[in-house]
Amino acid sequence: MIGGVLPRGFKEVLALVEERAGLAAPSCLAAAMEGIQRAMARASQDDVDAYLRELSYDNALFDDLLTELTIGETYFFRTHEHFDHLRRVVLPELRERRGQEHLLRAWSAACSSGEEPYSIAALLMAEGWEERMSVRATDVSRTALQRAQQARYTDWSLRGPSADRMRPHLKQEGRFYWLSPDVKRHVQLGYLNLALETWPSAESGVWQLDVIFCRNVLIYFNRATIEGVARRLHASLEDGGYLFTGPSDPPLADYAPLEPVLTEWGVLYRKPPSGSGAGHFVPLQPLQPLPPLSATVPAPPLPEFRPPPAPPAPPVAPPPPVASTPAARPGESSTSGTRTRFTLSVEALEAVRAALARGDWREAARRAGAQSADPEGALAAVRALANLDPRAALYACEEASVRHPLVAGLRYLEALLLLGQARLPEAERSARQALYLEPGLAVGHLLLGHVLRRQDQPAAAARAYREAEGLCRKLPPEALVPLAEGERAGALADVARDEARRLERMEG
Repeated sequence: MIGGVLPRGFKEVLALVEERAGLAAPSCLAAAMEGIQRAMARASQDDVDAYLRELSYDNALFDDLLTELTIGETYFFRTHEHFDHLRRVVLPELRERRGQEHLLRAWSAACSSGEEPYSIAALLMAEGWEERMSVRATDVSRTALQRAQQARYTDWSLRGPSADRMRPHLKQEGRFYWLSPDVKRHVQLGYLNLALETWPSAESGVWQLDVIFCRNVLIYFNRATIEGVARRLHASLEDGGYLFTGPSDPPLADYAPLEPVLTEWGVLYRKPPSGSGAGHFVPLQPLQPLPPLSATVPAPPLPEFRPPPAPPAPPVAPPPPVASTPAARPGESSTSGTRTRFTLSVEALEAVRAALARGDWREAARRAGAQSADPEGALAAVRALANLDPRAALYACEEASVRHPLVAGLRYLEALLLLGQARLPEAERSARQALYLEPGLAVGHLLLGHVLRRQDQPAAAARAYREAEGLCRKLPPEALVPLAEGERAGALADVARDEARRLERMEG
């Protein structure tokens, strides 16, 4: 691949995927090419033209390729705020408006391996809807639907902060968990391509819905497909029905007459009831101000940061090796001068490395101290673990975020790690979550600019860089910028300014 252009044949594969599934071409062409090559290897095919011909008629082969070009990241009760809002606000409102005998109809679009629809069903059962509920679950991947039908899971599906809600419905056998038939019987699984005009309809089972979960799938679609999906989602809802989308999904109110509902955790949508006038809003609850994060252990390097010729060095410094001092324990800090530096004892470091060698990320995170009750200690532990294994650090960051959901630094570090893995939509989501928690986090805006630039959104990236510059300009030029690992405000502002100018010139 030269100059960011795909070799012959690979471009045609992505064009076929866009035509059949509505998926936009990935912004990272190198990662897309690697994904196609992995799918070709599984198909025992090394000729891309022959592979393209097989894709055109082999549904199983096409489904397998989709798993490489999308992120099937899911677990039980993922983004628990959505389920909490469903329980606290939506279900009581439905009971009041529709009556006790109403049959609640819910849909999990892009259900992947089934954790989302089974979470919906379990919640509805717990809230007394067991005999008056219907949960439809669809996906474009038949492979994913087979896994959902099997309903066999591992600890990875139980890693979320609210996943324990699902344990009463799971039977453990060895390292696997089997879903109870009591939950499984309430979910109807089926194939559905969201990009096609085959829904809503009674035949598809997608119609007259009270609740739709369509999360973290719209980010993959091109603009035309998003417009069509938004219109059909609106048509699929009953009047007064609710639509939950993912934190990084594009806004839909411009494409369909959906009413944004503002909550303390973000936005969802509602189809206005017939004859309703004013908008329906849930008041935003102010977040408590966050304490400054003083644990200034260097974060992992920011991937592919390319400053222009004149500006200073990149804003995020590469991490030094994890320190090893016998006096320190996991999660403990040692002070040298004015800087607080996280250290691991020799014993703890060896335990972490042994766990990583076994592939046991949970144990490595625990040994490193990522489960510390102190948010600064947990943040420092994640950074130290990133020096050893970025994948384990990402797992540890999720674990730490469960304990400390309002710490912007953890979301920022999560975004940094996701960017390092080229998981751009997820990195954008985490960066935006960090900025929702702490809007004045200059490095958060800078990181968001990098992510948006990688996703070929130069105008949005330039705005993020300008926001970072403005925040840095408000500080004295020699002031240290929070979480910037020793970078001064003046130098960081110049970097952000130059990046914004370069993108603005490209746009102009």
